Amino acid sequence: LTLIFMLQTNWKIALVVILITPVSFFVAGFIAKRTYSMFRKQSEIRGEQTALIDETISGIKVVKAFGQEENTVKRFDEVNDRLCDVNMKATFYSSITNPSTRFVNNLVYAGVTISGGLEAVLTGGITVGGLTCILSYANQYTKPFNEISGVVTELQNAIACGAKIFSLINQEKEIDVEESEN
Repeated sequence: LTLIFMLQTNWKIALVVILITPVSFFVAGFIAKRTYSMFRKQSEIRGEQTALIDETISGIKVVKAFGQEENTVKRFDEVNDRLCDVNMKATFYSSITNPSTRFVNNLVYAGVTISGGLEAVLTGGITVGGLTCILSYANQYTKPFNEISGVVTELQNAIACGAKIFSLINQEKEIDVEESEN
C-alpha cells in the first residue's frame, strides 16, 4: 500500500526506493550465510564439549587412576577456547544484521532526499511536503525488511541447533557390551 502511495506522489522518487531496497536483501543474505555457518560450528563444538564432559565424568576413576587430570583439563580448555572463538564470531555476525539493513535504509533515505531535492530544484515537480510524505512512506516500506532480517538471524541459530538435534536422533543406537553378551 505504501508503494502505491509513493508511486502516486512521485513515481520517479518511488523508483529510487524500489531500486535501492533489494540491496537490503543481498546484505542480509550475505550475513545470514556467515551466521548460519558460525551457529552450526558452535553447535558442533558444544556437542563435542558436552561429550568430553560426559566421558570425563563417567570415567573419572580411570582418569584419576592413570593420572590424566592435567591432559583432560588441557583437552577441555582447547575445546572451550574453540567454542568461545566461534561463539564470538556467531554473535558478531548476528549482531551486525540490524545495523547493516538500517544502513541500507539510510541509503534509501539519502536517495529519496537527493532525487527529491533535484526534482524540486530542477523541475519543481515535488514540494517539501510531498518529499516528506515520500520519506515517511519509504520508512514504512523498508521497516519490514529490518524486522525480517532480524528474524532470519534468529532462525539461522534455531536451524543450526535443530540440525544437530536431528543428527543425534538419526544416529544408530550403540550396542551395550552387557546387552550383546546376553
